[in-house]
Amino acid sequence: MIIIGLVLIGAGLVVFRYSAYIAGQLDSYISPPPADSGNITGLVSPGGWYLPYAVWGFGFTLIGLGGTMLRGALMSTMMGGGGGAMAGGSSISPDMIDTYMKQALSGARGTTGQPGTGSTPPKEVVKVKCRNCGNLEADDATYCRKCGEPL
Repeated sequence: MIIIGLVLIGAGLVVFRYSAYIAGQLDSYISPPPADSGNITGLVSPGGWYLPYAVWGFGFTLIGLGGTMLRGALMSTMMGGGGGAMAGGSSISPDMIDTYMKQALSGARGTTGQPGTGSTPPKEVVKVKCRNCGNLEADDATYCRKCGEPL
């Protein structure tokens, strides 16, 4: 990726440097309008005024693409990538990730080993089954939320 980025930057600089010449060559391929068509603009060539700007834009685009590829390749290398020409990301093994995750989760667990619990015991939840539809409701509910029958 580094080589491709450098080649794109070089090509963009060449296109930017010789944009007037390239625009002149492109302008020669654009045929002038026929003489009897009533050209109201008065321009000999319809693309003569904007071609250098279009070529400059193309050169800037190549430079930008090359810079982005070069930055991505260098950042990938610095961040631990390197498993190939297009590889990225970290080179941490799955075992190291598993060990790290266990350590991170063990600090967040309470004394019971359950996430988010402290030293207080969990509240006991009692459910009542509806005789009509079998839906489970809280023990203090008077009516079933599913069928509306009294519990």
